[in-house]
Amino acid sequence: MLHFSRNLFLFLTALVSFATFSQDTLLIDAAIVMGNEFKFQKKGLYEGEFREEYNIRGFTQLEIFNESLADFWTTESERCISSSLVQEKSEKILNLKWNKDQDGCDWVGMGFGWDGWKAKDLAYVVDTLAIELLVRSTGEEFTNIPWAFCLEDYKGSQAWLGYNTSFLKSQSISKEWTRVQIPLALFPYEEDELDATNIKQLLIQVFAEGEIEIKSVQLISFIAKQKEKIEAKYKDFIIDGDFSDWSNDFKIFDNQQFNIAYSADKLFFAFEISDSTSRQNSKTGSNLWDGDAIEIAFSTNPNADKARKFLLLSDQHIGINCGENPYVWNWKTNQILEGAEISIKQNETGYVVELAVQTNHFRNFMPTEGMELDLEIAIDEGTTDGRNTQIKWNSKDQDGFHQKPALWGMLKLL
Repeated sequence: MLHFSRNLFLFLTALVSFATFSQDTLLIDAAIVMGNEFKFQKKGLYEGEFREEYNIRGFTQLEIFNESLADFWTTESERCISSSLVQEKSEKILNLKWNKDQDGCDWVGMGFGWDGWKAKDLAYVVDTLAIELLVRSTGEEFTNIPWAFCLEDYKGSQAWLGYNTSFLKSQSISKEWTRVQIPLALFPYEEDELDATNIKQLLIQVFAEGEIEIKSVQLISFIAKQKEKIEAKYKDFIIDGDFSDWSNDFKIFDNQQFNIAYSADKLFFAFEISDSTSRQNSKTGSNLWDGDAIEIAFSTNPNADKARKFLLLSDQHIGINCGENPYVWNWKTNQILEGAEISIKQNETGYVVELAVQTNHFRNFMPTEGMELDLEIAIDEGTTDGRNTQIKWNSKDQDGFHQKPALWGMLKLL
């Protein structure tokens, strides 16, 4: 009769358990799966002897890529994209080269299924984590990475987010390691019906041609910038371009200034615009943004979710054509906002704008003391040839502010 010690029995049991382990098959069309790794986790014989995993708010699946191509794949054709691990001293660096501008390279990209393709529950950490890539250039410096990022869940839904220079934490991507941070909160989970509790992988689609090196990809703790806030006092105004009856608590951003007030039936706005080529706008109708203009996006529903990434019926978007023939446009109804009172005066540094709009233009809106509403202000600057730049109060470098209320600031009615 064979005799086993207890420790030997436990060891054999562990081997059988490992051998019978099976992983769900991942079906990827036109892809190269770079590899898979299995690692034993060291644990002590006695409780409390093993090291606790690092976590952020209880989330432990933080390492997406670090020196290993396990759970990583790329588009099949190496003409379109190639990847390799390069040994550098004691570290392994991921080198990526791609060229989408070729025949047969219709979709080019890669994926990280991290943590053995296990499902990742990001739902409770989307507001506190960001994807961080540590990258560097192999040649000249650049600021734009022609990539789009995607979170995919296990039912196949995908939420895409384009690269934005605001993700870059340095002036440029050089031959020194540079951090690129993408807040998880920016992905459009609701619009694309993504199940954040069941994330499968991180996808990256590449465009144009380029080469980059990646040292690591991980999830890090991220504290979102606090929303800007302005308070509006209850007061009535005569619209004449004279700001002497306004208080001095104008909000200032990028050399632009504005203030807001309200009455029982009106919203009042005052702007002092710094612009060396002021009041140049030859556009008409909804195209007023393509020249000197002011855009105002706001909600009329104080109970709307402040983190929403989609528009509600209560979200508004109006604009002021600040050219020689000023008017106020309502993008929601796609027509001129009738009855708006407006005064524009040029000065040495640019121009000032005073505006009053009737609140009955906005359905079910009755401004009331204590209301907190979402608000964003955008200053469009240009010439008669078109817009040169757009300066935003809260969303700064983010694109599509007028469609993403989560990027707006806050208006409180006093």
